[in-house]
Amino acid sequence: MRAYVLQKLRLKYLTIATRLLLVCILAAQMSFACSWDYPIWQIRSESANPLYRFVQNGKAGYIDRSGKVVIKPSIEVYGNSGDEFHNGLLHPSAAEAKYFDIAGKLVIEKNYSSAWDFSDGLAAALLEINGKWGFIDRTGEFVISPRFIGYPNGYPYPFSEGLAMIDVGKRYGYIDHTGEFVIQPKFLYGTEFHDGMARVVVEGPCGYHGEGPCPDYRMLGEHARGKVPPCKFSFIDKSGSLITNARFDYAKDFSEGLAPVRVRDKWGYIDKSGRMVIEPKFDDADPFSDGLARIEQGELFGYIDHNGAVVIRPQFKVADKFSDGLALVSNTWNEKEFAFRDYYYINKEGKQAIAEKFVVASHFFKGLAHVQLRLNRRRANTEDAIKGEFAYIDTSGKKVFVYEGER
Repeated sequence: MRAYVLQKLRLKYLTIATRLLLVCILAAQMSFACSWDYPIWQIRSESANPLYRFVQNGKAGYIDRSGKVVIKPSIEVYGNSGDEFHNGLLHPSAAEAKYFDIAGKLVIEKNYSSAWDFSDGLAAALLEINGKWGFIDRTGEFVISPRFIGYPNGYPYPFSEGLAMIDVGKRYGYIDHTGEFVIQPKFLYGTEFHDGMARVVVEGPCGYHGEGPCPDYRMLGEHARGKVPPCKFSFIDKSGSLITNARFDYAKDFSEGLAPVRVRDKWGYIDKSGRMVIEPKFDDADPFSDGLARIEQGELFGYIDHNGAVVIRPQFKVADKFSDGLALVSNTWNEKEFAFRDYYYINKEGKQAIAEKFVVASHFFKGLAHVQLRLNRRRANTEDAIKGEFAYIDTSGKKVFVYEGER
């Protein structure tokens, strides 16, 4: 049963963009050690370049949208998170300040203790000499000097929509490309900007539960200790102004003009004025993508339109977001393998759009999806069956690139 829950959570959070392998201790109701990675690699950041990874003999190579190999397998692999090209550069490991261009050539190599992906032309980097963060440009030189306090008392995040969130002594604010604060660090919690809005926690002390299959828990507020109430969420615009006086029991990012919010135990959607435009009635809800949003009712997933009308009734045990007109779903739980199998793609009418089913698969990104066609190796009662035949397919189901390799 535990494996069933984890596998369901894995598909539920396929759309979460993350740079690190998630490792944590789950909260009381799932109190066992949790380590997790995506079941298959795919581009998950909307701002990434359309270059697609494949792995052979433990090394990563890349193809373009036509299926042409542009980088032969030569780059170290660190799981199925990240390894995306941003601003034309690939940064394989946060532990090194190394960046490769789209020809696979090492173009930046600096003696910084850590660095992250590029975004909006800049990348966060940590200088070991003083333990402070700044931002480098595509030459690898600091253009925003390393002056932000490092972990565990502070942390910078990537630029998003022209602003970067900075954690200053457990208060969150936002800087622009000059490195100056345009929104002062005054929020107990914040997120990157999406669709012109960012989620924030204003009042505390309170307890924050993270997202994903291995969520973290932390108490927010200077005097937070002991038993504290759950955090309430709101949204700010790029001026730092709250869009509403309402506080929600939870919230997710804006997309296509709407954001999912939870009121008590049900989810609905607000617009950018903070007005509830789809009343809370779902067990769970996700941001809109490709005109539809995935919702959950009775432990089954379906999809709604911008008016809140159910256009594909809840009927899938696992489901991903719509992209390029298709969404990945499955209803087949394999007891022997402790995993969902027979993944397939549906169209916006809820009908199977590609005849073939797959061992595991990803959502589409700019015309391609990564699928596993068959397994070559299995271990009983585990998902560590990573070798097999893989492919990248287009939205018609045509295989543009097929390879024997690893997830």
